[in-house]
Amino acid sequence: MLCHASRKKKKALSVKVGNIALPIYKGMIRGRVRYTISYREAGERKRETFATEDAARARAEEIAVKIENGQRDVLTLTGTDKESYALAVRELEATGVPLLTAVREYIAASKILQGGSLLAAAKDYARRKTGITPRLVPELVEEFLEKQKKDGARIRYLQSLRSHLRRFAKHFHTNISSVTTTVIDDWLRETKGTPRTRNNMRGSVITLFSYARDHGFLPKGFPTEADAVPKAKDRGGDIGFLTPAQLSKLLFPSEEEIAAKTEVPEEARLYFALGAFTGIRSAELVRLTWDAVNVARGYIEVGKNRAKTATRRLVPIHSNLTPWLQPFAGRQGKLFTGEKASARAIAYAKQKGIKWPQNCLRHSYATYRLAVTQDAAKVALEMGNSPSMLFQHYRELATPEDAATWFGIKPDAPVNVIPMKGAA
Repeated sequence: MLCHASRKKKKALSVKVGNIALPIYKGMIRGRVRYTISYREAGERKRETFATEDAARARAEEIAVKIENGQRDVLTLTGTDKESYALAVRELEATGVPLLTAVREYIAASKILQGGSLLAAAKDYARRKTGITPRLVPELVEEFLEKQKKDGARIRYLQSLRSHLRRFAKHFHTNISSVTTTVIDDWLRETKGTPRTRNNMRGSVITLFSYARDHGFLPKGFPTEADAVPKAKDRGGDIGFLTPAQLSKLLFPSEEEIAAKTEVPEEARLYFALGAFTGIRSAELVRLTWDAVNVARGYIEVGKNRAKTATRRLVPIHSNLTPWLQPFAGRQGKLFTGEKASARAIAYAKQKGIKWPQNCLRHSYATYRLAVTQDAAKVALEMGNSPSMLFQHYRELATPEDAATWFGIKPDAPVNVIPMKGAA
């Protein structure tokens, strides 16, 4: 009882503004005198504590003025306004959203829609989401890759998809429907690849998103978020190509090889000759079969099932290529034993001290062929490219004399010339 009697009771002070009286409680908190004000805001009890009575009174007066003004605003409502206010509050009760919150969200949404109908936007959103099945990106990627494999997609294409999309899946452990244009663009920029590499990765992601849309994991009938990702500006780079002397070094045995009675590996020699004198892509070369090589009619058929662009084209067999193919007359089946034939040939070239820029055989053919024909459209048709790309990248890199030397290399006619300035 003594303990209870010795407690100091809090002394109530008061600040009054109009019809609003706000109490201030004086008491001991942790051995110090403190002044506390208590009031309600948006239906919630609020408490504020101050070290001095003056500070508490100033804050209490400020709050009382706001409360008084708020009540006065309500009191000045017309009968119709009061009815609308009451009805709005009543209808919002079922949602659990306060009137002020609802108004603020409506204003924010209206600004985003720039005057458009909020209801129409909501209906469109609901329509897009209807029937969407959630699917995590990693799961979707593996499902998509497996389907591509079963559908007989080309090995090189599958390798590209695996490389791009598994990197994508490693970064995005979320539902495909929550991946936006912005985050895809940011991810591509963070890869720090060349513009061409980024655009290739972008193409793979677009293909994945199209698959997701077609199978109900994204809204049907609408462009996907991946479709809106901008392309990286690809201004191209320097074209790396070989000189006639470098090619001759690859096709003919060196003095050391002659002394050791060894020859250029048959597979490598065939790969170098075909790549240098036809410009066929390495991925297309390793898929060719001998029935596509028609020496009598003077062309090689790159079927649409083997071409990168899925378009059939005929590549001419130039006069100097024919003798390189004669030792293989009567062969059947594939020209090369596997996809790694190109890697083995390139490794041999590097052993012979030849630097190997990417796609240099194809670049070399385009360079010298354009110098001979001066016809970008014709060369583009042979190579399965666009004339604008040929004209932009290969024009005036070599002279007609250089080209004559290149296409003059035959099994009995090696060349030994000084490498051209600027060549690989």
